[in-house]
Amino acid sequence: MISVQSQNAMAEVLWYLKGIKEDDLNKIPNDIINYIKQNASKEYNCTFDYSKPLKELNLLDETRGIIGIICYKYWCTTKEQKEMYIKKLNSNEKKYQIKLNEKYNPNNLFRKNNQKRETIQNDKNDTKMVEYKESIFKRIFNKIKSVWNAFFTK
Repeated sequence: MISVQSQNAMAEVLWYLKGIKEDDLNKIPNDIINYIKQNASKEYNCTFDYSKPLKELNLLDETRGIIGIICYKYWCTTKEQKEMYIKKLNSNEKKYQIKLNEKYNPNNLFRKNNQKRETIQNDKNDTKMVEYKESIFKRIFNKIKSVWNAFFTK
């Protein structure tokens, strides 16, 4: 049985294939298209702008994978095209891994955490004289108290 996400991805692939040139569509074998049609979700509603490039469309990762396989197997006709496609995929994967490594590298996480601790400790060591001012209510109360004492202590 195919998962719901895979069914949704196949629905997106069908929707994407509606917007490509008929020459490219004819390169895909009919049994592949029929398989995608049979397993595509009937309830999943997807629409997107065909004027945008594939990378700007909000597609599921599985959809991108299926389209990538179709591109490699059926649209890259020469060996050079297939090699260029694989090189581009590898380059994109390396860039993605570098980005992930920068974001989630444990050494960087601890380094940032240590820097925060150092600044907190430096802030704790800074002691300054703070000027104490009484609140207005306290001053009024003290004034009334001093007037009261002046009248009744004499």
